[in-house]
Amino acid sequence: MKTKQSGFSLIEMMVVMVIVATLSTGGVYGWQQWQQQQRMWITTQHIRHLLEQLRSDANWNNRDHLLTVNRPGKSWCLSSKLIEATQCLSEGRWRLIQPFTDVDISEVTVGLGFYGLRNTAWPGHITLQSAAGKWHVVLSAQGRIRVCEVVGSNKCS
Repeated sequence: MKTKQSGFSLIEMMVVMVIVATLSTGGVYGWQQWQQQQRMWITTQHIRHLLEQLRSDANWNNRDHLLTVNRPGKSWCLSSKLIEATQCLSEGRWRLIQPFTDVDISEVTVGLGFYGLRNTAWPGHITLQSAAGKWHVVLSAQGRIRVCEVVGSNKCS
């Protein structure tokens, strides 16, 4: 008497495992890209918030806040020149310590900052770079702060 066996063959199981492995690899890659984009966005928002604080303080107290980038070790610290470079080692007012190691400041306009008179500023930009791309934090002469993604050759989208 012959009995029919039920179940899956070895070939069928191997095909299913290859499909699952391929989908998992794509999912992990997509997840890592999404994380890199989020780290870049969070860093740009931190810089924008720091610039808003400096603009408000410069206008309210009629003092200048020019920006400087200090690089203690492999990290960076963006701060006002009113604080000492040694104070970049700790969290505090008027400074931002690099929140993520894979997001770097690649360019800062020389003399970028705010002046105490009516929200005036030295125009320029801060360029952030990571595996997710490049972003500019742009400061206008009237003290407006914008954030834009760099697409192509230094053109914001």
